[in-house]
Amino acid sequence: MRKIHYGWWIFISTCVISLVGFGMVVDTIGLFFEPVSASFHISRAGVSLMVTFQNIACAITLLFAGKIMEKINIRLLLTTCFTIIGLGFISLAFAKSVVQFYIVWTIIGIMQPFALTLSIPVLLGNWFHKYLGTVMGIALGLSAIGGTLFNPIVSATITNLGWRSGWILEGLITLIAILPFTIFVVRYKPTGTTKPVGYESTDKESNETSSWQGLSFKQALHTPMFYLITFAMIALQWVAGLVQHVSPYVVSINMPLNIGATVVSGIMLGAAAGKVSIGWFLDHFNNQMVIILYSIFGIAGWLSLMIFRAPGMLIGAGFILGLGQGIMLVSLPYFIRKQFGPKDYNNILSIISMFGNFATAIAVSVDGKIFDITGSYNLPLMTNGVLYVLGGGAVVLSIVLSYRAIAARNKLKEA
Repeated sequence: MRKIHYGWWIFISTCVISLVGFGMVVDTIGLFFEPVSASFHISRAGVSLMVTFQNIACAITLLFAGKIMEKINIRLLLTTCFTIIGLGFISLAFAKSVVQFYIVWTIIGIMQPFALTLSIPVLLGNWFHKYLGTVMGIALGLSAIGGTLFNPIVSATITNLGWRSGWILEGLITLIAILPFTIFVVRYKPTGTTKPVGYESTDKESNETSSWQGLSFKQALHTPMFYLITFAMIALQWVAGLVQHVSPYVVSINMPLNIGATVVSGIMLGAAAGKVSIGWFLDHFNNQMVIILYSIFGIAGWLSLMIFRAPGMLIGAGFILGLGQGIMLVSLPYFIRKQFGPKDYNNILSIISMFGNFATAIAVSVDGKIFDITGSYNLPLMTNGVLYVLGGGAVVLSIVLSYRAIAARNKLKEA
């Protein structure tokens, strides 16, 4: 019986981290806004400040997270991060004021780049020479499934047992589900005679790239691809900032709140399908055409959301725009690895992701402010369509330029 390659155990670990980690840290926090607001007699805006602090802490940490990840044992780093996150959740069950929420979520924001933003693409990039797009798409796609799975569970706990029990549940799920993998399974990269999955491939492209160690961060700064991918990250993360306004948008066009929630669920399911499918397509088809296709999904989805009024059509538009999110969530980490190589991948991905985090944080406030001034979300919706054109175009151009860079390297080898 053939022994399973250890890379597949790493893949399973990243799937669990994505499913549970994103499900707990990102996708269910909104469930606590109303009960915590009522309990401490403060506004929703006051409660949601904890997310602002989280995002700011995450963005700042991304400045140096890539370098730290290279220097600290990955099992120790991830185990520490998820232990702090899990215990942080549990500690909120005993909160006496909203200040504790601000402190805990700031700490979670510091842990987040290591635990979620970087761990999945970095581990998969180290362990998969072949099928990278596919495994990255599946693993990251499970983050949306996590939201779909855990939202009703946490919501039912809050409804029946109170919000303090909800935090205890989140903490226990995080600790019990993730720590066995970070302690016993995760390894940073293959060592000794072990090679990444697909390393033995005789494929021409694999042979061309396997001996190339990649660019340092300083070298990457001298390439146009770095600025194109960074622009795409900023543009598409700005787009993602409007997702939090989708439910209020649906209500603003005189539709019931439950329809708004269903449209958001459609976006989550579309994002899951988009992340899984775009990864597979990137491994098997012309990359430029794949990006163009998913850009069209994003453009059509956001503009349709502005035009349609029937509930079924709105939900369908949500699913389609969710498909388009695959560009930001899977293809950008994928192309950063392909275009700049493994040498300084952690740091390059970390810095580019930082710009994206700031873009999302700003977009959420700006989109809300535009609605306050105009009474409509039409301008943000149209802006998102334009940003998909520009962001998708930047990714396509980066692919073309990277192919030219590969051709130039091969010419130097032959000379």
